[in-house]
Amino acid sequence: MAKQPIGRGSANLGKAAAGIKAALKTSKIIDWHQVGQPGPELIVGTVQAKLDDFRTNVAMLTKLKELRDLHILIHGQPRPDIAQIKFTLRG
Repeated sequence: MAKQPIGRGSANLGKAAAGIKAALKTSKIIDWHQVGQPGPELIVGTVQAKLDDFRTNVAMLTKLKELRDLHILIHGQPRPDIAQIKFTLRG
């Protein structure tokens, strides 16, 4: 029989949030919202990175099993120079 969750939110997602911020340290965090207390149920974030760090950031985010949504917007004319990555994690 599966173990029933106690309370709302995810302790694992709360611990992972600190790791995610540390892994994205080369990027500028534009938006970060955590919904739920004491453990977050949902994290919505937007980071801005140079194209050099873009591949590593996307690779790190896609490895997370909690990833539910990923949007990528490339800025720069005529040569792209900045990538904006918006993601949603649900525990």
